[in-house]
Amino acid sequence: MPPFSPTPTQQDWSAMLESVLKPGRYAGGEVHAVEKDPGEVHLRWALLYPDAYEIGMPHQGLRILYHCINGEPNLWAERCFTPWLDMEKQLRSRGIPLCTLESRTPLASLDVLGFTLQTELSYTNILTCLDLGGIPLLASERNLEHPLVVAGGAGTLNPEPLADFVDLFFLGDGEEACVAFSKALIEEKQRHRSRKDLLRALVERCSFLYAPCFWEPEFDGPRLAKMNASDGVRPPVRTLVYDLENAPYPVNPVVANMRTIHDRISLEIMRGCVQSCRFCQAGYEKRPQRFRSAEKVIQLVKETYRNTGIHEVGLTSLSSSDHPGLLKILDGLRPWAKKNRVSLSVPSLRVSEQVVELPKRIADGRVGSITLAPEVATNRLRKIINKNILDEDLYQGAAEAWRRGFNNIKLYFMMGLPGEELSDLDGILDMSEKCSRIRKEIGIKGNGSIQAAISTFIPKPLTPFQWDTQVRPEEAEEKRQRLLQRRKMRSVRFKFQRHEESWLEGFLSRGDRRTGSTILAAWNAGARFDAWEEKLNWGAWEKAFLETGYGPEQVSWRERSMTEVLPWDHLDHGVSRTYLEEEHRRAQTSEGTPHCQEETCSNCGIPPTLCVDLKATSGLFPKFDKANIVAKAQKRLLINIPTNPEVPANH
Repeated sequence: MPPFSPTPTQQDWSAMLESVLKPGRYAGGEVHAVEKDPGEVHLRWALLYPDAYEIGMPHQGLRILYHCINGEPNLWAERCFTPWLDMEKQLRSRGIPLCTLESRTPLASLDVLGFTLQTELSYTNILTCLDLGGIPLLASERNLEHPLVVAGGAGTLNPEPLADFVDLFFLGDGEEACVAFSKALIEEKQRHRSRKDLLRALVERCSFLYAPCFWEPEFDGPRLAKMNASDGVRPPVRTLVYDLENAPYPVNPVVANMRTIHDRISLEIMRGCVQSCRFCQAGYEKRPQRFRSAEKVIQLVKETYRNTGIHEVGLTSLSSSDHPGLLKILDGLRPWAKKNRVSLSVPSLRVSEQVVELPKRIADGRVGSITLAPEVATNRLRKIINKNILDEDLYQGAAEAWRRGFNNIKLYFMMGLPGEELSDLDGILDMSEKCSRIRKEIGIKGNGSIQAAISTFIPKPLTPFQWDTQVRPEEAEEKRQRLLQRRKMRSVRFKFQRHEESWLEGFLSRGDRRTGSTILAAWNAGARFDAWEEKLNWGAWEKAFLETGYGPEQVSWRERSMTEVLPWDHLDHGVSRTYLEEEHRRAQTSEGTPHCQEETCSNCGIPPTLCVDLKATSGLFPKFDKANIVAKAQKRLLINIPTNPEVPANH
């Protein structure tokens, strides 16, 4: 395919849509889709979600970036998703490039291609999009005529596996960063004659940008020895949205023209988490904690409903039950939801005393299922992973859910955690069956079900377990079989993550820059849509591991020393390596770390003054004694903390 193929005609497009299974994925023209005059904008984006349309459309981050960029008169963001296998075949056979949904512009004709890195299992889809768009796969082979390929999201915590393919990675929150970057690019693009000069100018202006071309890895056998920076290049530092209350939120999101994986309004009520669960990457990535008020949440939900008519609302965060105004939010929405037949959900609730109250407040709309995340089922393992919950809270929450008409309770667990014993594994079954028995014990008739989703633990970057070995295949299968063989109640169902999926995710999440050659080899061997169980081509990956000599044996299943250089050490994601080392030590001795919601500070690397000020100014902590907490933090950390810290206004 030539790098700059002509725009497909309507006849070409119609013929292709008649030849694929789900033409709605590529039709475009949705309600609230943004169209602009190309001649009146200075910079054009394609926001690419590297998965199928129905997976990417509900993604909250994609919706927000689309809203932020298109809110600027001289910028235009369009959307694009990875075409399914049948559409990929059609595009290749007809010689037609991958285009945006809004204007059907070929990707090669745009200025910026922005990929969302939500999961490592989407990495091969990025190569598919680039190749179908006529873009050279390797960043080193592109020039100023090609779009800049950028990426943001959870995958940037370790961007090295994609360093060969991506020009720039955005570290941190994207709402303000995408606009700041766009303005810088408009100015700098006219000043530079080489792509590398342009990239250097951009990283100098935008401290949140990471350009791999200015960092050269040095290896010592299977290990990374160091990362060498080009002269004058500083380590990138993540950017933060400090004021979540007034952060951009799309109350008129694009309404999908086909069923998606989540047909609902998703509203982030809180960003960040203070629980310090040692397995949770997002909990460390998203610090510090920031909130939306109950009044703002209710306003945004109702306004979005008026603009879309979507009858399901998800109040999202890492730990929604920690929001001090959650019950106020639910009480404020409950009568409105009942009147309009709107279903309210609070996904992945942390088990706490508030869980008992939640079913009462979300059951008046359309009742379905409720999801709880105990993660592990024994106190012994909870101490290791620092998961501070009580069994009694879970069981009381389950009882209240049964009473309020819920017919299905979903539980999330992990197996293969560091320090896990057989008794911890058996506890998963005991806890699941106990939740099921409660229904009969409290006199609820009819069948109810418990669905226990059990994933294999994957050590992730920026967590205290980032040095640990992932459980090997044979051990993971033994654990799975033990649970299946000991299950007695038909009302309890287990859903396991496919072993190959967890091995691949573990490899991609902690690999160094050599991972890129393996990704490319797997893609060339046919790897596509690896996050889809029925499409994961493990044979292609095994072939790639053999071809490159770099795979799970070199990354996931080997021992690491606590002094080993890690592929992401040169990036500033906020939380310090020193803190993670201390948390790793505390995990080995089963020592707990208190959460930092109120009066404790663990010196995680986030400035204590920032955390204090964000909480004090949120208005959600009426008894918050700012001066006392600053004094306590100062005594504990032995550092000088200003008495009147201020949140930076220009970040």
